[in-house]
Amino acid sequence: METVEFFSAEDVAWQADAPCAVADFDFVPDVETDAGADEAQAWCRACPVRTQCLAWAMLHGAEGYWGGTTTYQRNQLKRVRTRAKCPLCTSTELAYTDPHELCLACGVSWIRDVREQPIAATPLPQTAA
Repeated sequence: METVEFFSAEDVAWQADAPCAVADFDFVPDVETDAGADEAQAWCRACPVRTQCLAWAMLHGAEGYWGGTTTYQRNQLKRVRTRAKCPLCTSTELAYTDPHELCLACGVSWIRDVREQPIAATPLPQTAA
């Protein structure tokens, strides 16, 4: 995992080192397309300041292609992702202490690595009462 050095959210000096600074490609188009995302990826793939670019765009809510991502992808990265129900008792009374999740109803706890498993909870089968 890459570590980003601290930089001010207002500091844009890193942009001088970005190859896109001299590109004729529109990185902030009126409409983002799959073809545009592919071309932006080609520019961003080997960019030396890609991490700073993405961090800046996330901090500022920028639209367009930044750090090799689309506006939609960055919005997805911002979403809070947690389990909706306890996998054991299906209670929705959960407490979150990153990276732990704890069911307040039955006491079961778990650690979720969002990179390895999808977050969407699969509903447990309903038992006949």
